[in-house]
Amino acid sequence: MLNAAQQAVFDAAGSDFELQPHDTEAAGGAPEAAHAAIAAGAQIIIGPLFAGDVPAVRMVAQSGGLPVLPLSSDTSLAEHGIYVMGLAPQGQVERVVSYAASKGAHNFAAIIPTTPYGALVGQVYTDAVAHVGGVMVDYQTYDPALHAMADRAKDIATHKSDIDALFLPEEGGDLKIITDSLAASGWKDSHAHLLGTGLWDAPNFAKQDTAVVGGWYAAPDPALRQTFVAAYLAAYGHNPPRLATLAYDATALAAVLAKHGARYDDAALTNPNGFAGLDGIFRLMPDGKVDRALAVNEMTADGAKVIDAAPTSFVTKKP
Repeated sequence: MLNAAQQAVFDAAGSDFELQPHDTEAAGGAPEAAHAAIAAGAQIIIGPLFAGDVPAVRMVAQSGGLPVLPLSSDTSLAEHGIYVMGLAPQGQVERVVSYAASKGAHNFAAIIPTTPYGALVGQVYTDAVAHVGGVMVDYQTYDPALHAMADRAKDIATHKSDIDALFLPEEGGDLKIITDSLAASGWKDSHAHLLGTGLWDAPNFAKQDTAVVGGWYAAPDPALRQTFVAAYLAAYGHNPPRLATLAYDATALAAVLAKHGARYDDAALTNPNGFAGLDGIFRLMPDGKVDRALAVNEMTADGAKVIDAAPTSFVTKKP
């Protein structure tokens, strides 16, 4: 993440911009790092990475009047002055449901884990289906610890002829159990599209579970970050982690504002036109959430391909 932030400085900063790394080190070190940053003259804090460190950093930053750009995706931490930069699942779910509806999906279903992530995306999915005028045909939940996902998949499969889109916010072995159970229950005869979240936005995802081929999910357009990946590889000798783009975009935002003489105040940070980033255009909202323009991808045997491009401005952004 630090390498990506430094790359943003090289690419976007003026000569008077200074990036000051402060390591949170062991657990509990985040507030000390925030204090050190303020003492060194920082005007904006980028990070921390982990959600658990955000409340302590927020208290320190607010006492100094500094905005914070946490790299977490936990939007429950968002508030005025605390702009959560992570790739939050809410926008991903809303985007893919809207796309599915535009392609004729009316009857929706879901198999959702009883985890904090599952509760979050499940509620967003329910609201998104209602927003597009869809009908929730079946909504199944399971406790991953009890390995009940296969039974829930069998239950869903009994309605396969009535389902246009099935939401599976899962990955890895649990997703494989679900899709294997669907297949064993005759799901291949269904016309429904599988829908996922950013959990599906991983290399070779379809090769690990070929059942998701043809499925849809919303995520940043991967083509936008290819130049960065190549430059990072050339500079550091290995590919960047997927979330490195968050550190790059947060640092580039700060650098560009500084280059143009803007203060890190509400007006500058929440510019309604947003900012261009490696993960597409984004804008910081007054409530601390980050609105992102996402593409819709379809899984193929060779990887994901964009089937509905991300909007290029918020004026024309699709619902």
